[in-house]
Amino acid sequence: MAKEKTSLPPTGAGLMRFFDEDTPGIKVSPRGAIAIVLIFIALEILLHAFGTQIFG
Repeated sequence: MAKEKTSLPPTGAGLMRFFDEDTPGIKVSPRGAIAIVLIFIALEILLHAFGTQIFG
């Protein structure tokens, strides 16, 4: 007679879930992350264009 398995088989084709619970920290929406990146890009372009005039 075969022994019964008590554990469940792995699911998700080998994929692991790391964050099942809500973790503390800063939460930024995808729109917010894109906005922050665009602001940094614009700031970099402005500093590249006018940085020598402003900072000598």
